[in-house]
Amino acid sequence: MPVFTEKSAVEDYIIQKLKEKGWEHIPGEELEREDYSEPLLINDFIRSIRKINKNLELSESDVNRILAELKSKPASFEGSRHVLKALKQGIAIKLEKTRELKYIDLLDRENPKNNEFVVSNQVSYESSLGKRRLDIVLYVNGIPLVAIECKNPAAPGVGWRQAYEQVKDYEKTVPELFKYVQFSIAAEATARYFPNVLGLEDVEIYLWREEGFEDDLDATLQMLSKPTLVDLILNYIFAREERGESTKVLPRFMQYGAANRIFDRVINNLEGREEKDSGLVWHWQGSGKTLAMIYATYKLYRHPALENPTIFLVVDRDELEEQLNTEFSSLDLGIAKPEVISSIKHLKEVLTHDECRGKRGIFITLVHKFAEDIPELGLKSALELGKESEDIISNRKNVVAIIDEGHRTQYGKLAEQMRDVLKSAFFFAFTGTPIEKGVRDTYRTFSYPDQGEPYLHKYFIEDSIRDGFTLPIVFQTRMEKKVGLRKEQLENFLAQELEEIPEELQERVKGRIGRRLSDVVIFLKNPRRIEMVAKDLADHFKGNIDGKFKGMVVAACREACVTYKEKLDQFMPPEYAEIVMTFNPGRDPKLIADYYRELREKHQNKQIDEIRKEIIRRFKEEEYPKILIVTDMLLTGFDAPILEVMYLDKPLKEHRLLQAIARTNRPFKEVKEAGLIIDYVGTMKEFEKALGIYRKQDIRYAAVDLKREVEEFRNSLEEVEDLFEGIDKSRINRETLKSAVKALFLDTKAEKYFILEYGKLRRIYEFLGPRYLRKGDI
Repeated sequence: MPVFTEKSAVEDYIIQKLKEKGWEHIPGEELEREDYSEPLLINDFIRSIRKINKNLELSESDVNRILAELKSKPASFEGSRHVLKALKQGIAIKLEKTRELKYIDLLDRENPKNNEFVVSNQVSYESSLGKRRLDIVLYVNGIPLVAIECKNPAAPGVGWRQAYEQVKDYEKTVPELFKYVQFSIAAEATARYFPNVLGLEDVEIYLWREEGFEDDLDATLQMLSKPTLVDLILNYIFAREERGESTKVLPRFMQYGAANRIFDRVINNLEGREEKDSGLVWHWQGSGKTLAMIYATYKLYRHPALENPTIFLVVDRDELEEQLNTEFSSLDLGIAKPEVISSIKHLKEVLTHDECRGKRGIFITLVHKFAEDIPELGLKSALELGKESEDIISNRKNVVAIIDEGHRTQYGKLAEQMRDVLKSAFFFAFTGTPIEKGVRDTYRTFSYPDQGEPYLHKYFIEDSIRDGFTLPIVFQTRMEKKVGLRKEQLENFLAQELEEIPEELQERVKGRIGRRLSDVVIFLKNPRRIEMVAKDLADHFKGNIDGKFKGMVVAACREACVTYKEKLDQFMPPEYAEIVMTFNPGRDPKLIADYYRELREKHQNKQIDEIRKEIIRRFKEEEYPKILIVTDMLLTGFDAPILEVMYLDKPLKEHRLLQAIARTNRPFKEVKEAGLIIDYVGTMKEFEKALGIYRKQDIRYAAVDLKREVEEFRNSLEEVEDLFEGIDKSRINRETLKSAVKALFLDTKAEKYFILEYGKLRRIYEFLGPRYLRKGDI
């Protein structure tokens, strides 16, 4: 019988796979090295940069200065950032002979296979604690860029987590090496990859998947194909500074896939290989769409084929604009920061710059800045001035618009005006909830469904849950008979075009349908009803959520928000709950106006935007508030992993419902098992009908009924236990195990039934986690 070891089962396997991808294998003891404290393979490095920069005559002095500049920073985060920048941009030196300032490339970006790729195993380095030996190190042009630590998959209690911790230890003992290494892989039967960040104890750990590869070790090794690794270094790995913490970001595999699909479509179109000039990216909420947009923007912006492009990142909410700008600003991209379009006038200046050729660069704008009914814009007339020129912005092909939440605002006058102004531009949309509803059809607007291409790239709910990027969402209907909508009210709402009931219906009732829907809002905001819900909500939160996670109340309207705050303060400390909503000073009803005045007094008369930001920051970072009360704000684009439960007291459907409940699906420190929706309205009972505009296979596992799943688990468990009737299960020992095996495998039907039911039990257990199964009536 073969004996599995770390070397035979993982290390040798990885080396063989890399050799198949064209890597040269040189064992550690055969590497051309004189100094075991030197991470670079100096001779390889010199040979490679001379080959890559063969158009330049590099003297020995030039080479020494390149080496000195690469090595100039200490083994620290700043040193690592310096190396990454040199890999991306090259190293600037004045050539000895010509005195010209030239950038010397460390990587051949035009022809990745022209670089020198070496995989070495059992590589020793001098450290502060003596020699350290790494399982596998990958060198490109003599620079160590990837470290792989292997563990024996057959060893009990040993896995990729132990490999990860070992690499983190190497960072402390051999920091000079990890100044160059950009990411590491922890490998056993499975694999994970993560950035190397000197001085940081914990970093984000990633899983790579690749179509056609079930085994994630094999999938991860696809990252290490020559073109992909060079692409990752040049376009997808960045230093990041946020809230005083320095780290690195790596791409998730779906971000990498989507950004590259966008990039390929633009380049193929410009080079005449493809006519398509738009595309739809459907990635489930929480999959990292913002970073995917930035990756695509960065790679396009730097590519010479676009010849100094104009790239618009289009959003439809102030908070999304701020989120995108903050994310951009936190990354060390080495290019000009995006310009945020502050006004309609500002947009006009950008578009009409340089005799209507348009300003070059990256711009973040609200789609509303394209409003054609605002006279001061005058875009059409302004662009008409340059119509005789072929290179006005309307005619330029090196213009790209990347749209966030592409299912919204892309079907009416705003979108029409934008497309009229940017009529030759590429248009790409990201969404977690596309719409296929009459003229509002995200697929037809951005993709090519007639040609069998509904998506340029997709990453669905089931994929995201499987990979752990997002959590399952479970729902429970509570107090249905006491406070829920009547069947007729719910059916009237679901039959309407509206995704939610506008607050204005309380004041402007039009027709029988308007009155019916207005009656729903009046019913939902009734103070006596809200008091009953608030008491149940407070009991549930204090008994199940408090101390571990946080919650959000979605109320029917702004008056209901204020009433909820008042009633919740009766059942829990007042610091627990805060409202996040809009105000209309001078026009709001007395209830809202009085609360507005109290809120500003409480916050020393700060502006309401500042107060909102502070409340949201404290919710994410501090103990209080524990519950946010909202009606419209924060239902899209709000990312707070500590949020576990949403108390839904507002009728929502279609993309509004799907986006709202997804606020709860972010993982949190490996202890959050699922997002929970407590439904007081009754919408979730009609979940499939509420999401009727989507294909069933696309929204599978969007949310499941907690009660039904728990009942199914318990029923299956009882039926499986019946198979072992008569076996003493009070003591679990070898004899008990033998009896159980005998009971199964002497009966073919029992064996098949056990396999079937066990599969069902395992699916539910993995989906819900032990907490929800242990306490079904949560």
